[in-house]
Amino acid sequence: MAQELSLTMEDIVKAGPGLAFIAYPKALSLLPGPHFWSVLFFLMVLFLGLDSQFVCVESLATALTDVFPEILRKPKRREILVLLIAVVCFLLGLPLVTPGGLHLFKLIDTYGPSGTNLLLIACFETLVIAWVYGADRFLDNIEDMIGYPPFPVLKYCWLFVTPFICGATLLYDLIRSPPLSSSADFVPSWGSGVAALLTLTPMICIPIFILVAVKRGPYLIVPSADLQQRSPNKPRLTLCEHVIIKTQKLFHTEGDKSVEEKTLKEDTTDM
Repeated sequence: MAQELSLTMEDIVKAGPGLAFIAYPKALSLLPGPHFWSVLFFLMVLFLGLDSQFVCVESLATALTDVFPEILRKPKRREILVLLIAVVCFLLGLPLVTPGGLHLFKLIDTYGPSGTNLLLIACFETLVIAWVYGADRFLDNIEDMIGYPPFPVLKYCWLFVTPFICGATLLYDLIRSPPLSSSADFVPSWGSGVAALLTLTPMICIPIFILVAVKRGPYLIVPSADLQQRSPNKPRLTLCEHVIIKTQKLFHTEGDKSVEEKTLKEDTTDM
């Protein structure tokens, strides 16, 4: 294919929408039985999109249900919520099929909630779980849920390996990524504002959440009363038998206290 088009291999397999919808179909047309391979390829693309949407829709629906349980945890409410999410996503996707949709797609793909944003969020997630909530306490929570202790190396992955890999990849991505001005061949005049909005919107939630947590006190980093701790007096984080983060006193809100009292009554009844 590169010989027929008189192009280098780097130009042929350049990332972007043209790779899946121009380069691959052209390459498949050069194979024996091109119709068979083309059908398999586009079925694969369709199934990849469907399974990705299943994960995204279910994650969003579950998160909204957990935030508003008194409204959404009722018969038929979840089905209506999933339908609403699907309709909204369909409407948001319509601009991508307009004449200027390719420019918008490239902006979202480059500066949207992917790449740099996901790496930064992953760094903060692992740091908060391991060094604030406590890796040992999180291991106990997982053991309580699955019934057996997870592999101990996961603790050190959360503490060191994952933050280091995410941070190094993030720095490499920031160094290698060209500025927006150098991509003016596909970015229109309004692209700078959209790129900044797409980049800052997911990341601005992190400092907002930190400020809210500081204002409300220790409640947001303390397990709820209905999440019973296997070893409530155990330090939250230990390294080489040295206590790094001590045991945290469990503060609960009034709602959590009622759950805690109910749990204690159930335990007393069982005994």
